[in-house]
Amino acid sequence: MRSIDLLNISGPYGAGKDTMIDAVLGEFGPLIHRVRTLTTRPSSSFADPSYTTLPHDEFVKATLGSNWIVNQQLSGTVSYATDLDEICEASAEGKLCVHAIFAGDAGAGELRRRLGSRLVSVGIQVNEGNIDQQLATLRDRLLVRGRESREAIEQRVNHQHEVVRYVLDNPEVVADDGKAYKVFDYRLTNDDLDAARSKIITIAASTLQGTCLWINY
Repeated sequence: MRSIDLLNISGPYGAGKDTMIDAVLGEFGPLIHRVRTLTTRPSSSFADPSYTTLPHDEFVKATLGSNWIVNQQLSGTVSYATDLDEICEASAEGKLCVHAIFAGDAGAGELRRRLGSRLVSVGIQVNEGNIDQQLATLRDRLLVRGRESREAIEQRVNHQHEVVRYVLDNPEVVADDGKAYKVFDYRLTNDDLDAARSKIITIAASTLQGTCLWINY
């Protein structure tokens, strides 16, 4: 069993979470396990390789029990779930898990409660500005990416306000081990892709060694 089970990256839609995970996988491949996400939203093996989509009733049945972290997004219309047993099993095999969970109390906050010091968690943001400035950058990125209609993008961005705030606030929670922790160990600004990749690889290398640099990027 590793001393740290999971490296998590949380932040708003379009901030570059998957790009950061891909950088870690590309650098450390065989040492890394990417955690699966169950969801009720449509997904594709190309755009969402770690996602499995289930109808609502099957999702509910699959995620019963205390070893799942379940959260709802987009005003409760979409559900997501993370299997803690999967993380534990991969860690027992000596692998560091990587994951991207919702940046909110029911996601990153609950992950910290459940894993405590066995988690290194990164909050990602798109610039050093305030919430409105970050949302404007997110909107521009999503429009350039061109995966969704303008209407769908506006809906996405409108639901990112509290997500951005959560990363900026970085609240403290009490974990199951009785200790208080900040939800995020690091805040990573992805306004320069090459620099952000370099920083997440540095964080991952430290996490693989079972340590946390405690540097607020």
